[in-house]
Amino acid sequence: MPAPLEKIELSENVSIIGRSLKDIEKYGSRGTAYIGKVLMSAGEKPVLGRKIAMDIAKAHLVLICGKRGGGKSYSLAVLLEEFARLDPDVKARTTVICIDTVGIFWSLKIPNKENISELAEWDLKPEGTPVRILVPKGKIDFYKEKGVPVDGSFTIKASELEAIEWMALFKLTWRDPEGVLITRIIETLKEKIGTYYGTEEIITAIKKDTESEALAKQSLINRIKVAQSWGLIEKEGTRIREIAKPGAITIVDVSAYRQAIGIEGTKDIIVALLGKKLFEERMLYRKEEEMKLIKGEKKESSMPVVWMFIDEAHMFMPKDEDNIALKVLLEWVRVGRQPGLSLCLATQRPERLHPDAVSQCDLFISHRLTSQPDITAVSALRPSYMHQDFDKYYAEMPKSKGYAIILDDNTEKIWMVKIRPRYSWDAGTDASAFID
Repeated sequence: MPAPLEKIELSENVSIIGRSLKDIEKYGSRGTAYIGKVLMSAGEKPVLGRKIAMDIAKAHLVLICGKRGGGKSYSLAVLLEEFARLDPDVKARTTVICIDTVGIFWSLKIPNKENISELAEWDLKPEGTPVRILVPKGKIDFYKEKGVPVDGSFTIKASELEAIEWMALFKLTWRDPEGVLITRIIETLKEKIGTYYGTEEIITAIKKDTESEALAKQSLINRIKVAQSWGLIEKEGTRIREIAKPGAITIVDVSAYRQAIGIEGTKDIIVALLGKKLFEERMLYRKEEEMKLIKGEKKESSMPVVWMFIDEAHMFMPKDEDNIALKVLLEWVRVGRQPGLSLCLATQRPERLHPDAVSQCDLFISHRLTSQPDITAVSALRPSYMHQDFDKYYAEMPKSKGYAIILDDNTEKIWMVKIRPRYSWDAGTDASAFID
């Protein structure tokens, strides 16, 4: 395994972003991710300088932008690789969950065989990254048939879906008879059964309902039966501790629910429930950690700090439309740092992203943007330490792939960097009609 940056002596050759001077003096480069090198000269042959490391031991809100094919998912994968290479004591106190909307991060498991020479120029070697790939239970056979490496499946516990989430799942409103009915059914089941019921119990309760018309009942039953076919919602459900394991990098692949007609809201529900449960757990265990600190003990708990990576984040945090995941993720944005909840959001359309996600980020990594509305959206970030407008920085950026602007609110600095090459295979490249 390549030497982690933590083993590299902190010197003038390494700059750390996202970390205060006080913490740099205390921890050095432990708990950081080696993400690239500073661009010193942007001529015909760009000259690279010192290494750039990013703090990943404390909570951050990171925004990664870039037009299609510009390298945002690549940069996200580089960060995931770095979490696997943390010092064991820091790694054991961290869990990483990546929401994969396109189905490309499974290739982190495979060594990079295409860029061996470029890796050598950076004194790196190809290597797979140990990640867990979880897919919806109802889709696991499809992945196995295609030879995609999968480590397990996940399901949602039916009783953890509130009435409003069932409504979001089926695109219902309070004005719809089916919306009124599912609300009444869920409330009745929770009162009579508790938290141990599944879709069959919901269908039985709908059939027994005496307040709704037959058409509304049958319409809702049909929707529930469609949900059964997804292989996602069960009576038991996957426990959050099985997903958020200490020291693990877990890829939650929701790409199977990307565009299929009738299940567009499924991926939103997955993110909303994951975000809600993780938020609740960390809030509880953060109190335990603080009590231990007060008693003079080590600030530890059985629930690690959490990093959640979300590719195509504008799908879950839209600017001008409702989304069941939005409210949950905005809680992470606004108060997540105190309990140890970090978000890394990647998008090719920052103009469509909720403005709070843009304005509250403390680390901003931007590959090339050419759409003026997107440039205008990120211009809201413009701090006093920027000496020129974003469009001028983009104009100065080398045209080749992999370069990025980094804004760091912690050190109040701006950097132009080249993202380091990946250890692992990149499955996010564009498809082609050529076979070689």
